[in-house]
Amino acid sequence: MLELTKYCEYLYGSLYIPVYLYNDKSQPVYCYPPLESNILPPANYISELVKADKKVHYIMTTFNSYYGSVRIKNKPLFIILGPVNNIPYTTHSLHIIQREFSISAPDMKKFHSFFCNIPTTNIDTFINILIFINYTVNGETLTKDMLMPNKYNWNYIVNARLSNEMYQKKEEGIINNSYEIENELMEYIEMGNLKGLYRFLRHPKRINGGILANDSLRHAKNMFICAITLAARAAIRGGLSPQTAFQLSDIYIQLAEQLKDIESINSLLIQAMVEYTNRVANASMPVTADSALKRVIEYVRINTNKNITVSDIAKKFGFSRSYLSHKFKKTFGIDLKAFIMKCKLEEAKFLLKYSNKSISEISSYLCFSNQSHFQRAFKKQYGVTPHNYRKTSQLNLEAGMFP
Repeated sequence: MLELTKYCEYLYGSLYIPVYLYNDKSQPVYCYPPLESNILPPANYISELVKADKKVHYIMTTFNSYYGSVRIKNKPLFIILGPVNNIPYTTHSLHIIQREFSISAPDMKKFHSFFCNIPTTNIDTFINILIFINYTVNGETLTKDMLMPNKYNWNYIVNARLSNEMYQKKEEGIINNSYEIENELMEYIEMGNLKGLYRFLRHPKRINGGILANDSLRHAKNMFICAITLAARAAIRGGLSPQTAFQLSDIYIQLAEQLKDIESINSLLIQAMVEYTNRVANASMPVTADSALKRVIEYVRINTNKNITVSDIAKKFGFSRSYLSHKFKKTFGIDLKAFIMKCKLEEAKFLLKYSNKSISEISSYLCFSNQSHFQRAFKKQYGVTPHNYRKTSQLNLEAGMFP
């Protein structure tokens, strides 16, 4: 027993996923880290894991997390691992989970802390962990295919539905025209063509699309997710930083999921399309087909909060400083050093307009040598001091203007 308990400790020290030993009666024998009984996995999940006639098994909970088990060869014991989730737990999701665990108000803080300290892990990685545990404990080799059986004949189900849909649509004379409309919309975003986008939005075209859910609200949200995904990629093709495009996508999808009516979802979608198009129109650099320069541009955009130099970038990407400077200037007509400064100042504008961080905090965050240096550089670039820019921006926002 001592070896298994030590194994559990080492396992937790490597993964930071809670580890338990249970016997074949579904009774807890050991856990690491030590936990209160009300934080142990609910009995129904343990019973399902223990009773499964499998060497390695995993289940999904009602709160969409996973527990996994490994049966110890020749012993009435199981190593249980979990819970793991592929995204961080939110306050809302934790309140839902605590009801299943029957957590009382005094224990809420400790309960929330327990879940928030577990690292996010996707199901593919989790299955690999279970396979590794089985190999190191039992000396047996398994593959993911053995643990992820295809319970359904998805090929038949999908094609049966496709044949029915095609037959019905043709009978009714309905042709899905979403591809042509989608291409037109994405072209406006990719080109940063705000005038074209506004013209498109003023005269919307009727879309004969598919049905993405069984109720109208869920259908609208699923359509929103599809549109935002396409818009993010169109914006990236247009020169927007992938990091910015995907972060915006996440924020918009999270906002849409909170909405309760279709009109609000459609309004948010229009705002998202305008924002992506506007950001492409004001992108720091034109699009380039040169993959090396693309990586350089993205590196600069991601590291505006660091004191990066042309020499640092050249060394990172395997160029000489003079070669990279010449190549960048020849391609874009701007010095790489000036581009680094431009990206820092553009982020400064964004923070001044939309955050409550002080000018000194922004200056320090963007690695200017001092606040005076930041203020001089900002005024030289935009013809206005950071203080006056923030003041004007706030007045415009209050007045409903978006310069």
